[in-house]
Amino acid sequence: MYVRIAEVTAQSDLQFKMLMAFVEKDLLPKNIAAGQLSGEIFRTGSNSCFVVSRFTSKSEADKIMSIMKAELNEIKGSNKIRMLEGERILNLGQQIGPST
Repeated sequence: MYVRIAEVTAQSDLQFKMLMAFVEKDLLPKNIAAGQLSGEIFRTGSNSCFVVSRFTSKSEADKIMSIMKAELNEIKGSNKIRMLEGERILNLGQQIGPST
């Protein structure tokens, strides 16, 4: 599994709300349809968050990035975005909810 994390800070609360609406309604669904496994958003402040995107491999992550490159460049125009990424080497945890 490969994970890409984007730390995003918007210039204002309003810009952040507009950006999150775009990511939720357009960007993430398009990426999921193209092969991204999942996308989770975690708020860190009134105008900031981090987005955790999971992929089967780095090549799949790069494919999705190429699909969204123009949109990402537009988002970067007025927002601060820092990217981290890497291959998962360990996964420990508990299952939440009923198991079937």
